[in-house]
Amino acid sequence: MRTALVKVGGIVGAAVIASSLVAGCGASDDGTIKIGAIAGLTGSFITEEVVKTAKRVFDDVNEHGGINGKKIDFLVKDDAGNPQRTAQVARELADDDVVAMAASGSFTDCDVNDAYYRQQKISSVMAVGASPKCFQSPNIAPVNVGPFTLITAELLFASQTLKNDKICNFTVVLPGSEEAVNGALAQWEKISGKKLVVNDTTVQQSGDLTPYLLKAKQAGCDAVLFNPGEQMVVPFLKAAQTQGMSDVDFLLMAPAYTESVAKAVADLGLKVYAGSEFEPFTADSDANKGWKDAVTRAGAPATAFSQGGYLAAVFLVDVLKSIKGDITRDSVNQALRTMQPITNPMVGTPFTFGPGDRHAPNQASKMVELKDGKWVPLGDFITVPTSS
Repeated sequence: MRTALVKVGGIVGAAVIASSLVAGCGASDDGTIKIGAIAGLTGSFITEEVVKTAKRVFDDVNEHGGINGKKIDFLVKDDAGNPQRTAQVARELADDDVVAMAASGSFTDCDVNDAYYRQQKISSVMAVGASPKCFQSPNIAPVNVGPFTLITAELLFASQTLKNDKICNFTVVLPGSEEAVNGALAQWEKISGKKLVVNDTTVQQSGDLTPYLLKAKQAGCDAVLFNPGEQMVVPFLKAAQTQGMSDVDFLLMAPAYTESVAKAVADLGLKVYAGSEFEPFTADSDANKGWKDAVTRAGAPATAFSQGGYLAAVFLVDVLKSIKGDITRDSVNQALRTMQPITNPMVGTPFTFGPGDRHAPNQASKMVELKDGKWVPLGDFITVPTSS
């Protein structure tokens, strides 16, 4: 999976506050069910496969008669990774009377539009949530595990499965995510009863990575969690090889779980693992069959992002089918908040929206291990106990 290091900061400002006051119920005058999504179709970070795969799911529903005889009109807006544009297109979708958002793949959506979605009473079943805001809103429920629960899950893998004793964390902390990262680390400590030997959350996005590895060697770390994506992971692991750290378990996050990373570090002789957002996208498994069929027919890349688009669409369709009577913004909101959990083999915990003031339904990850230049799935989902 890929990642974008996006700082939204104070850009939201007036764009979030100055908004349309027409809340509406989202009923469509043309007899269709309007679903909105925001994605990066242009710009430096493209997430087109998310909405292409979701559209294939919605098109399949339409080809079988729609929902209660009504077709789904999937309205996708391009924000080009620009926060001002993210705010603008959300307002365009609200003006278009969408009944809900589904399968958004924008990395600025949650930070920019959370307050607006609350005001307009729009619920979003999001394909890819990366910001803490995505998991802290009553109106947004991402289908992916996300970077914070994944930290806890990977540390549990190290302490429970690999039986590591001296576990170390080296993390790039983006602005606004400090509390979420620290919460994820504290959750692992509470569950495992262990403490990190090294907890360095000051890793910079540029510069020499060797000092961090020397710090790990000096502390005798037998496992190292490192959260950045490909751009930093590859030089980090090459430097680890130079330091002779072949006896250390390196735990990477979902952004580093890519085929290009596997090829780039295949010959380093290191023990490398990564966490997945869903059923590992490289796995030829029964769990992935429905998604692989949809993504192939959509002509989209088979990535974790496209998995998120597929699942967001599938889950929302199930919720829409449960609605008796008119499908409006209000009835969709009610259905999401009273829905029964939906199980799917691509995720380790059921999807639910519910009435809570925050949503993080995906609490499980499967690990993959690097072997002979390929990612190989390991065991079952690691589920983070939510009651701990």
